[in-house]
Amino acid sequence: MNSEKPIFIQIMEMLEDDILSGAYTTDEIIISTNQISKLLSVNPTTSVKAVSILADKGILYKKRGIGMCVAEGAKEKILDQRKNAFINEAIPALLEEAKKLAISESDLIKIIRGGKND
Repeated sequence: MNSEKPIFIQIMEMLEDDILSGAYTTDEIIISTNQISKLLSVNPTTSVKAVSILADKGILYKKRGIGMCVAEGAKEKILDQRKNAFINEAIPALLEEAKKLAISESDLIKIIRGGKND
């Protein structure tokens, strides 16, 4: 956990990362909110909020009497959401910072391709 983002967002991202990595697959039960709270030493309300938001987004669903499970298509939804955020937020911020630092387009392309910027 870090102080850059709210804890519930970090928990959401952790669960999403687990889905993306294959640690959780479609219809598989995820770690309980109580277990999350104990594991991360956070207030149970915080972990409930994270899981609830993921359920609202269609990433998770509740199996009555069992727990929260990974919804069908969850991985694709997460990938689409993160790609859109990267394209619409991270890249414009990167380009703006590069402009401020007078990094040319060709230097940026070289850096992205893994070459050194001399």
